[in-house]
Amino acid sequence: MTETGVVHVFLSRGRFSSQEDLRDYIDQRWSDNGEAVPSAFMGEAQITGFTPMCVEAVHARDTGHLTPVPPAVLLREASYADQWLPHVGSTEPADAAICVFAPNVVTDPHGTSLRYLGRFAVHG
Repeated sequence: MTETGVVHVFLSRGRFSSQEDLRDYIDQRWSDNGEAVPSAFMGEAQITGFTPMCVEAVHARDTGHLTPVPPAVLLREASYADQWLPHVGSTEPADAAICVFAPNVVTDPHGTSLRYLGRFAVHG
């Protein structure tokens, strides 16, 4: 499986209070002189070739859930979920998720402070 045909999936429970809080952790910033400043997530996962449009963030509250839910519920609206979500074995509830698609390259998925579910094949 090449990096161009995968999604890396990360979960969290109780860490992010909102979609904005989650995006703060994910999104790069820009310095005053216009240089990209990697986010905490980018640094932890050692993401290269960062393309923000290919990183999805899901917060349970945005999907109508006030408490953590299993990944099958939390992620059912994620891109290409019909292809990869059936292969997620975890049922542990979470209230936030991050899906990283190509062309982003995740070189250290276990380096994050989140629970890494794995990489799954997608055919988009």
